[in-house]
Amino acid sequence: MWILQNNIVREQYNVDEMATLVDEQRAIFNPDQAAAFDAILKSITNNQGYFFFIHAASSCEKTFSCNTIAAEVRRRGQVALCVVSSGIAALLLDGGRTSHSRFKIPLSIHEDSVAGLKHNSYMFPVLQQTKVIIWDEVPMQHKYDIDAVDQCFRDLLEVSNYLHLIALELTYYLE
Repeated sequence: MWILQNNIVREQYNVDEMATLVDEQRAIFNPDQAAAFDAILKSITNNQGYFFFIHAASSCEKTFSCNTIAAEVRRRGQVALCVVSSGIAALLLDGGRTSHSRFKIPLSIHEDSVAGLKHNSYMFPVLQQTKVIIWDEVPMQHKYDIDAVDQCFRDLLEVSNYLHLIALELTYYLE
C-alpha cells in the first residue's frame, strides 16, 4: 500500500486493528450515529464530495463517531485526516493534529491568506489521496483560517469538490 511509505500516516494504518475497532464501535452506535456513519461512508464510497456538519450537545459521542469513521476509511487503505483548533483536543481524535500544524495556516491571518502547503511539501501526496478531513472545534477557528485552507486546496489540488469534510459543531460558526 503506497500510503504506508509516508511517515505522516504510517502509524495510523494497522488494518487488522482498524477492522476490529470499527466492528466493535459500530456495534454500539445509537440510531443517529449509525445513520451519520452510513451517510458519510456512502458519500466517500461514491466519491460524492459532500460536507457533513455534526452538531450535538456535549457528551453525545461526536468524537467517538468520528474516530470510527476515520478508522473505517483507514481500514480501506485510504487517508482520513483529523484536525482541531487546539493541541489538547487533538489528543481526542485518532491521528489528530492542530489545523495550523497540519495545513500550515499562517498565524497572522487576513482575508487573502493562503495555507502554506506547496506541491513539493510532505503533505501534497497525502492530500492527493485524502478521502475525508474531520475538523473538530470549527467554531474556535477564525473564518480566514478556513478560507486559507480552502484556497490552498483549490490551488494545490485544482479541484474543489472531491474531498469530504466532516465539521463538528459548525452550526456555531459565525462570520
